[in-house]
Amino acid sequence: MTHPGWGEKWASVPVIPLAKGPSESTRTGTGAGRGAKVLPLRRVGPPGPDGPGAGGSAAITWERPTPPPWRKPPQPRPPFWTRRRRRNLRIAALGAVGLLVVLGLLVAWVALDAVRARSSLEQAARGVATLQADAVAGRTEQLDSTVADVQEHAANARDATGGLHWSLVGRLPGVGPTVEAVAAMAATVDELAQGPLPQLADVVEVVDPATLSPTGGRVDLAPLEKVAPDVKLADQAVGYALQGVQRTGGSPMLPQVSEAVADLEEQLVGLRASTATAARAAQLIPPMLGTDGPRDYLVLVQNNAEPRSLGGIAGTVLVLHAEDGEIELTGQLPGSQVGPFDKPVVPLTTEERQIFGGKDLGRWMQNVTSTPDFPRAARIAREMWRRETGQAVDGVLTADPVVLAGLLGEVDTGPGGTLEGDDLVAYLLNGVYKTQTPEAQDAIFEETARQAFATLSAGAGDPAARVDALVAAAREGRLLVWSREPAEAGLLEGTVLDGALRGVNADRPVVGVFTQGIQMAKIAYYVDTAVDLQERETRPDGSRELAVTVTYTSRVDAGEVPELSPYIVGPEESRPGEIRLRALVYAPAGGGFASGSENSEQIGLSPQKHDELWLSFRDITLRPGATSSVTYVIITGKHQDGDVILRTTPGPRPVKVSIEE
Repeated sequence: MTHPGWGEKWASVPVIPLAKGPSESTRTGTGAGRGAKVLPLRRVGPPGPDGPGAGGSAAITWERPTPPPWRKPPQPRPPFWTRRRRRNLRIAALGAVGLLVVLGLLVAWVALDAVRARSSLEQAARGVATLQADAVAGRTEQLDSTVADVQEHAANARDATGGLHWSLVGRLPGVGPTVEAVAAMAATVDELAQGPLPQLADVVEVVDPATLSPTGGRVDLAPLEKVAPDVKLADQAVGYALQGVQRTGGSPMLPQVSEAVADLEEQLVGLRASTATAARAAQLIPPMLGTDGPRDYLVLVQNNAEPRSLGGIAGTVLVLHAEDGEIELTGQLPGSQVGPFDKPVVPLTTEERQIFGGKDLGRWMQNVTSTPDFPRAARIAREMWRRETGQAVDGVLTADPVVLAGLLGEVDTGPGGTLEGDDLVAYLLNGVYKTQTPEAQDAIFEETARQAFATLSAGAGDPAARVDALVAAAREGRLLVWSREPAEAGLLEGTVLDGALRGVNADRPVVGVFTQGIQMAKIAYYVDTAVDLQERETRPDGSRELAVTVTYTSRVDAGEVPELSPYIVGPEESRPGEIRLRALVYAPAGGGFASGSENSEQIGLSPQKHDELWLSFRDITLRPGATSSVTYVIITGKHQDGDVILRTTPGPRPVKVSIEE
């Protein structure tokens, strides 16, 4: 339909509804019905005489107008700090403050307990040190009270580090490791104090030198056998405690606590050394002294005036028989009367032939100590003795005049008079060669050995002093022990009595500096030896650079040379008074040599291998009163982080050793 006033031209114009927003749609619907807003279409066409689309024959089109986009009407924003939010914030702040206060009180409580625990642990450490010193010295009368003190201090430390507050604070960052470390250490020490330490007094009384001293040529081994299991358990417990403290020491903690941990660890290391030695002794001594059956041992008495790697030539060979604690001297021969054999008694390696003089190591009893590997020397000596006498011994030991002088008091040497200490050593290694014939020398050595054995078998003298002398001799490499029994050899392995050639012991690099005499003479009595070892740097690959200097000094007085016998200077010696030596230096396992010098002048290197270890040697000639030094720069194996172990050849006088790491 049309409106009468619109005219013909509006008759065909359609009517459409406007686009609606959501609010209008819900009120009016979506169609163009009642209530819809409408807009006319706009006619588009070519301009005519009266304006666009006024006339003409061109087609007329209709364009739909674009409605404006719908926008949600703005809503009012509520305020951020509502009453609920303010209330929640106050609650959170009060809770945080309360938590901090509680944590502060807990930390303060734990700090007070830690101070008490530290004091108790320090006192326990001092008690352990006293305990170790008393045990070594054989002072048994104070052991029970010392153990009781250690128990009390350890219990106090453990009580101070227990409770819920320690558990809670132990979870906090920063202070947590310190709290856990103190608690763990206190528990470890308390377990040790309440466990094996109370039995230590009984054990020390049994292994006391006076108790083990021979009486009438026999050692009563029954008490030692009885406590052997307890000693072993005590050693294991101390070892576990030491490991626990060492683990604790590896944790981050406050300096005050770490100092107490380090002190306790140091004391436990000393105690473990004593208990480990006692445990080995309790397991070794009874069977080696014949509780499981008779034993025979070869004793190589070395002469340091004619040096070999292990000390000196085997000048005298003794045979000891042990059965149920009773010891007898059953045989004795000069080393020169054992062999020489036409061929080596055991197959020698190519390395041994090159380093130790062809076949001599396996042919001459006097030369079995040329190798620095004592188990190897012992096996060769055992086979030589078997071929010479038909007797197969159960073990081999070494000793020298320095060992005998330390064990004995006065000794009647016959022509030399009654001597002791350094005077006895000087006579046996030097004086006897000035005035006596070879036959008389052998007789004097035989009589001295007989007196020494008789004195020791009778238990005369101070037992503690004898033990100290044996310990000193073992540390200097003068006293070595080898057993053909695998279990006993395993107990000896890695100890100072072992004497095996090795380049590393646990994480500790081993450097060997050995001396060989290369002339048939007793002139090396006049040599003083010094070894200086300095660590220069730790390399990026974990190895270490060491500088090892061995210095030899001649004590020979040129004016006295004409008075020295041919037995001292060497028969038919063209240059009397001259000392000729060979220095053999072994690098640690996995290491080698970087450079070498003699008296500050560079020398060439020609390293050789012996049992997978690199060694370098240098021949030294000393005129009377002269000094000569050889220095090697050595690289250790990787990750050998422990203290360097230095093995040297024991001489007539102790080697002067200096180690700077």
